[in-house]
Amino acid sequence: MNISNVEKQYDSMEHFYNVLYSGYNMKDWENEFINEYEDLLKNLKVNARVLDSSCGNGIQATALKRYGLNVIGTDISKEMINLTQQYAKDNNLFFPTKQLSWVELPDNFGEDFDIVFCYGNSICHSANKDELTSNIKALKKVTKNGGKIVIDTRNWDKILKDAVKYTTSDIKIYNNKKYILTYIWYLNGFNKRSSVEILFIEIINNKQTKCIPFKLDFTPFKYIDFIEILKACGLKIVKDNFKLNNDTYSIILEK
Repeated sequence: MNISNVEKQYDSMEHFYNVLYSGYNMKDWENEFINEYEDLLKNLKVNARVLDSSCGNGIQATALKRYGLNVIGTDISKEMINLTQQYAKDNNLFFPTKQLSWVELPDNFGEDFDIVFCYGNSICHSANKDELTSNIKALKKVTKNGGKIVIDTRNWDKILKDAVKYTTSDIKIYNNKKYILTYIWYLNGFNKRSSVEILFIEIINNKQTKCIPFKLDFTPFKYIDFIEILKACGLKIVKDNFKLNNDTYSIILEK
């Protein structure tokens, strides 16, 4: 991936990333995540090691730690690492974190992990097919033989079919401030660099507004092309819940 761009874009969001989650009970997000993958998690041996390779604000990594697993969180963004550490601390839980891109993982870990999570639609930040392949191979390298890799992504087939241009949110309240979020999508087709601009519109005294914009780059990919890349990397598909009309899907792979 273009490390400098992705890192800078997420670093620039700082606490605004948490605004995306405001209005939700974070424990509900944790429970939903654990419930989705409990069949996978409950079969792990004592002292199994789990990597959250795109830990964001720490919800999934903290959920895994709360579940009783030996978890490590990594992210390309220093600010996301800070958010993860703060969220874990707020929940009186502690686990190692490290600022790393996916391609840096094999230089820092061996075939150490029973499960590697790549969650939160992060894999689409790979700039092109070659980079996507390299990132997946890096995830594979740090997974134990017989271990699992879980990749969660937006359903770009549906998004491009629907030709999404704008999406908005309900009113969100964070740190006693009110926001409405507007997403402006700049979609250029499959396998072409695209972006979304997220406008955090702060509502001041219920009559004035202030706009704080952020931009994130990504590259949409077809589901069928993604499956071929995963297979070409030598990974076995264990579970795949893709449906054309769903907004997201996840794939569980085995090394």
